[in-house]
Order: sequence, then structure tokens, then C-alpha cells
Amino acid sequence: MSEMFLHKCPNCNATLEFNIESGMVVCAYCGSRYNVKDLLTEAGQAASSAADAAGAPAESAKKTDKIKEFDWGKYKERLTREELAGNRSYLCETCGAEVILGATVASAKCPYCDNNLILLDNVTASLRPNAIIPFKILPDQLSDSVKKFYKNRKLLPFHFFDQNKMSAVRGLYVPFWLYNCHLKGQMTLKGSTSRSYTSGDYRITETSNYDLLRDAQMGFERIPVDASLKMPDELMDSLEPFDYSDLTEFNSGYLTGFISERFDSDPDENLPRVTERVNNSLLEIMKGTCTQYSNVSVSENHMNVDESSVKYVMLPIYLFDCMYAGKTYHYAANGQTGKVIGELPVSKGKKWLYFGIPFLILFAIAAFILRWFMG
Repeated sequence: MSEMFLHKCPNCNATLEFNIESGMVVCAYCGSRYNVKDLLTEAGQAASSAADAAGAPAESAKKTDKIKEFDWGKYKERLTREELAGNRSYLCETCGAEVILGATVASAKCPYCDNNLILLDNVTASLRPNAIIPFKILPDQLSDSVKKFYKNRKLLPFHFFDQNKMSAVRGLYVPFWLYNCHLKGQMTLKGSTSRSYTSGDYRITETSNYDLLRDAQMGFERIPVDASLKMPDELMDSLEPFDYSDLTEFNSGYLTGFISERFDSDPDENLPRVTERVNNSLLEIMKGTCTQYSNVSVSENHMNVDESSVKYVMLPIYLFDCMYAGKTYHYAANGQTGKVIGELPVSKGKKWLYFGIPFLILFAIAAFILRWFMG
């Protein structure tokens, strides 16, 4: 069986859980609170347990707590040989039950005793994330964020706010790649200018077209791409931006009480997405240098990424559903900022009110004018 461990309270040995409001890990049994950074890392926790069983002093356990973290350059060969499909078997240290979880799961709750489980296979040594952004938004604050998301949505059903019901909110850490890259090369833009003047009985417009050559180089930092094949890219992109000033050193104490998974995508394969994104950003900047021209577009693009590096981080996401009129609507929220995205129900009555009636009015006016002209 694969290894797992639990962050336990030093005071009473009950399991700990991360508290979003205080930013600390707390013991629900005795009420003790601890700074996450004071917890032993996963390797140290496991070594400490082994030392206790062997009667070794605690100091020797701490010395084995050597922090390693993810390095894609060293890890990429191993990824091609990994088997990330299927399930793995774990033994819960608290209740002794066998727990079957997916191969990429990094933290979960025991379905039998509800204790918070950390899965050593997916968070230690070379799989240790470079950083994490802890949750900042409480689940009960999401109802306000949802209302803000719905505000001024004219086609929502009249009683949607009264009748919709939110399901239980699920907090999870999603793996992300953060790319640093340098873009360099040439870009040729097409632009035009025009002037109009009167000559005799004619109104003349002259248009001049130009090729605009731009040499450019620019560095980009922390371009995010979700590293989970299970999460839709468009959904994760829509939850940006994250405030990366909150990035902190990874400690599995932040995962306690939440679901999380390790990465299962190849950052090299995601690099074209990053290249397209930084190219689009640079294009907007280049257009800003052509304000004297109109209709600016790209003619040739010879910009290339000549340097890139990637970090592996975990970012906080909430998932929940809303029920309305027998249908389920799916939502996601940024666990740091509270930004909400999701599906919106459409009222057929309001759709008719906003689009059907104005069309009928215009049709009636056109018919009246036609009859008037035809005598």
C-alpha cells in the first residue's frame, strides 16, 4: 500500500485542519492553534513517527526533514514513465480502513472517519510544489460573490435570487504551472491613414497603407496554466487573476481539510499556449506605438520565446452548484479573491421582452411606412 500521514496536534494527537480565517492550523478537539510554517514538513512528520516508534530522539527526526521541491528539468524524463491512471490503495492511520483514491490525489478526507489525509507519494521530494497560495475567502462569503456575479444580468429569471439553492461548497487546490519567459524578435504590422477633401463636385478620400516594422523583446513572469488534465482550461483561465504576492512556501498543512491533486500535464506541451498568450499581450503593446495609424493588424510575426522556466504551484479554487427549476448550474470561484464564474439561467419571458417585442414594434413601423408609400 502507498503511504499517507496526518498532521496531528502536538497537544492531544487529534488531527489538525487549516483555518482560512486565522490562517493557522487548528485542532477541533482541544482548540490548539499552530502556525503552518512551524509544522514539520511531510518528510519530517513521517520521520518523526518512525523515530517515535523506534524510541529515537525527536532531534534526529528533524535532521531528516530535508526540503526538496519540484524541478521540471530533472523531472521530465520520469513523467513519461509515470502511470497516473487508475487508483491507489492507502491505509488510514486513524481508523485503519483501506482508502482507494485516484493516482493523482494529494490530499483528501477519509470516507470512514472523515480525518484529513495527506498522500506522501504526491507531495514529497521531487513532487513537492514550489509554492502555494492559501485560501483567503470563506465558503459562507461566496453567496455575496455570487450575487455580485449575477448583478445586472437582464435575462435572469425574475425569482432566481429567491429560489436558487447553493450546494455544499468544495474547496480544492488545483495544480498550476507558472511560467517565466523572454520573448524576442520582429513583428510587421499593417496600418493605414486617410484624409478626405472636396474637389469640385466630388468628395475624395485618400488612403495610404504602411508596413510598420517593430523590433521587440520583453520578459514575462508568472504566466499561469493549469496543470491538471481534469480541469477545463477555459474555466481555470476565467478565474484569473491571482495575487502572486500571497505565494508562500509549500507546506502540506495548508492542504488539511481540502481536496488537492498533483499535476498530470506536461509543461513543455503547454508552452504553445503560453507563447500565444504573451504574443497577444505584446501585440497590444505594439499597437500602442501605432496610434497615428488606423486598422492596425499583424502582417508577419517572428517573435520567439528564447528563454523559459516553470514553477509548480497550488492555487485555491471553490466548486459548487446551484439548483433552479429542476436544473443544476455549475460554478467555480477563486478561493483567494472570491471571483465567481459559471452558467446563467435565461428567462424565456425576459428574452421575449427584450428581443421579441422590440422586433415586433420595428416590424409594425416598417409595415405602416410601406403601406403609406404604396398609397
